This record gives sequence, C-alpha cells and structure tokens, in this order.
Amino acid sequence: MLVLLALPLVAACAPVPVSPERAEALCRDEAGLADGIEGEVGAGIGSGGPAGKGAVTVTNRIFDPQTEAEFMAECIARRTAGEPKPTTVGVNIGGSF
Repeated sequence: MLVLLALPLVAACAPVPVSPERAEALCRDEAGLADGIEGEVGAGIGSGGPAGKGAVTVTNRIFDPQTEAEFMAECIARRTAGEPKPTTVGVNIGGSF
C-alpha cells in the first residue's frame, strides 16, 4: 500500500520532455561546463574598501570535452526526449578577499 502512495511522488521527479525552445534556454545555462572547466572573477569597491572574488569549477567532462555546439545539440536532444541529465562529478574552488 505504501508503494502505491509513493509512486506519484517518484514519478514527479522524473525528467519531462520539453519544447526545443525551452530545452535550448535550459541548455544555454549549462553550456559553460561543456569543456569541463568554468570560472568567474569579480572585483569591486565597497564601504570596507576594495573587494574581490574568484572561483574555478572543474568536472569530469575535462576528460571528454565538447565544443559548445556539440554540447548544445546533445543537451537539446536529451531534454526534448525527456532523458535524465548525465551524472557528473566535480570540484568548485573559490574565495573572496
């Protein structure tokens, strides 16, 4: 009985096919990590004086990098078919000063 009650909750977590336009918008956010490396740098001046921050993210995609075009084509096809996102592992190193 408990299994029957949990089934709708599990089904709600499954990937849902989306339109190609929506898939493109969602994939554009992920495309920065197509080659396995992404970073950001920021600088500014506040009431406490100069400030800055930086971060680097490295994922397992670094071992099999894709161009942004290859990544977008694969991602859009996956999302329009309702397939799950591939599992990736990575590390994010950042700091502020």
